[in-house]
Amino acid sequence: MNTLLIMADQFRGDWMSCAGTDFVNTPNIDKIADRGVRFCSAACNGPLCAPSRSSIAGGVYPHRLGVMSNNENFPIDNETYFRILRKHGYRVSLIGKSDLHKPDRFNGRSGSLPLMYHLGFTDLTETEGKMNACFRMPGPPASGIGFEDFVHDADVPDKALAGPYQKYLMDKGLLLDFANDFNDRLFKKPVWYSGVSVLPAEDYQDSFIGKKACEFLENVNDDSPWHLFVSFVGPHDPWDAPAEYFKRFKNKDFPVPEPVPADSNAAKNKPAWIAKKTNTASAGMSSGDLVNIKRHYAAMITLIDDWIGKMLAILDSKGLREETAVIFTSDHGEMLGDHGQFTKNCMYEAALRVPLIISLPGLQGGRTEHGMAELVDLYPTILDIAGINYDRAGLDGQSLLPVVKENKKIDRELQFSELANTRMIFDGKYKFIENYNDLNELYDLENDPGEQENLLPQNPFIGKTLLRKMREICK
Repeated sequence: MNTLLIMADQFRGDWMSCAGTDFVNTPNIDKIADRGVRFCSAACNGPLCAPSRSSIAGGVYPHRLGVMSNNENFPIDNETYFRILRKHGYRVSLIGKSDLHKPDRFNGRSGSLPLMYHLGFTDLTETEGKMNACFRMPGPPASGIGFEDFVHDADVPDKALAGPYQKYLMDKGLLLDFANDFNDRLFKKPVWYSGVSVLPAEDYQDSFIGKKACEFLENVNDDSPWHLFVSFVGPHDPWDAPAEYFKRFKNKDFPVPEPVPADSNAAKNKPAWIAKKTNTASAGMSSGDLVNIKRHYAAMITLIDDWIGKMLAILDSKGLREETAVIFTSDHGEMLGDHGQFTKNCMYEAALRVPLIISLPGLQGGRTEHGMAELVDLYPTILDIAGINYDRAGLDGQSLLPVVKENKKIDRELQFSELANTRMIFDGKYKFIENYNDLNELYDLENDPGEQENLLPQNPFIGKTLLRKMREICK
């Protein structure tokens, strides 16, 4: 069995038409769901790129890998499911970002560093992440976050390039405009700024990734089974949809949450670090600004969905659909203005929940599973789909294949997620969030799905019980 794993970056679990939203239409993602199982309560194990992606690669929670932020590399000698696949004869390809060595901020001019072969890959076009795509190498100066502007494309030596997408833009004479635009967005504009890309859709980074993925599928032979990991960089911020896609949504209205009064109990019972993050993210933003962000977010999703459609069409045209498992997911969600916040880095539902759809040949699809799936489950699931024997001892993930093939229930009563400064546990009703050196939180998601009322002051026993269970998970 071949496997096609398609991952978006910062894609909310509720922004797909198969999830019931009318914010955006995702007909090609829906095609995967029509032939598969959608895990509607799936959670990431760390709502941040490197921790989440490391837990997928290693099959264990981020703290066991020492990857609790974007400042750590995946431990080089830790087993990965990629390496197990390769050992058993699989061609293992990555096209797009990995973030398994994120602090390096360097992916090689062709995106094929030897490090990634060590982690299990055989074919590589590892691109920069979305925000890293305009960095000059060897990275930002030690004096601060910023970096020198590109002066002109001709002044940038190849060795100064962060990865293959920069090389592509430089070869087309587009790198200067792109880098200057992103410098402006990342370091001069507010968090909530949005505006169309300076690039046409055909040169947008997700189009670069989509083209490379389609080329792989067109050219791959049947000498060996393959696992293709297509890792898009969108709909991650900055909010910069190509003009051709943005125009489809420029007049569309989106709901805007009511601001929470600063003197309300809902605001007072949030931890200080969350309140500070909210103030920073939303300062000066109007409701029109927020609607415009959502228009860009929908447009970026639409572009990704179009490329997914092209990949599925190639599978069909080559007769590969009946011997290929297709999985769609994201590394984490996106706050998108909920609680006055953007991006991720917190344990609220919008950042924690992710799309997860698994499609298998011959499967009676269109099912929705409500059990507590986690992204850490992808490691054993993919290996079980491949029919490979492996060491299950020590894994935190559990295979979802019996759920998909035999309609069995997920054998998990608690979901867990963590970052360097916060962690959460969810029992199906109550979510407990521990914020280190700050106010902890408890929410009844059955009655308060928007996580407005922190119940911990009235229910300390529930909080203590869940904290004890969380500490048992972390032993």
